Amino acid sequence: MTALYLLALFTLSYGGMFALSMALDRHYADLRGRGAAPSSALRKRLQLGGAAALALSLAASVHAMGASHGLLLWLGALTGACLLLVLLLSCALRLAAVLGVAAYACGSVAYLLAGVY
Repeated sequence: MTALYLLALFTLSYGGMFALSMALDRHYADLRGRGAAPSSALRKRLQLGGAAALALSLAASVHAMGASHGLLLWLGALTGACLLLVLLLSCALRLAAVLGVAAYACGSVAYLLAGVY
């Protein structure tokens, strides 16, 4: 059970940070082409989805490790996710996008399965 929570923690952290980065004009234009900008509706959905993923990752870490250790683990996971995202956005932009979508989906399923088992 704890392994599923930890999987959800790390994948949702990366997926949430990716969604929040795509809500920014610069990163969206890097992925979609010069001059492209997300519409205001898409920007709000990306921001809401990113915030929801980060909230679920915090809940997963608290479930896995308790309140005090869970918060510390969550901050470490956010740091690792941001580091990975920055490296991938600068070197392999398409891979960052594929991993962002896959991580968001995988983390959501892992979180649901962890609650069941």
